[in-house]
Amino acid sequence: MAQNNYIKKKDLIKGNFYKCDASGFSIGRWNGFAFEYIVNKLGKKLIDLAYHWDDGSPYGTVKPLCDYFDSVHEM
Repeated sequence: MAQNNYIKKKDLIKGNFYKCDASGFSIGRWNGFAFEYIVNKLGKKLIDLAYHWDDGSPYGTVKPLCDYFDSVHEM
């Protein structure tokens, strides 16, 4: 993926779900600070956080590609 082919942090909407290029998940909810996603740990489903690419290395690992519900309506 081209480095600039994602939604910038300043353009995200708090509470929206996004299709993401991320390690371990493909749909995340932007909480205004980080992406929330569901992970299975020790047999339990938990909410974890991952940070936007614009936050920089080593924590910024998520590139939001598009609004999830907009992409569902296009199908």
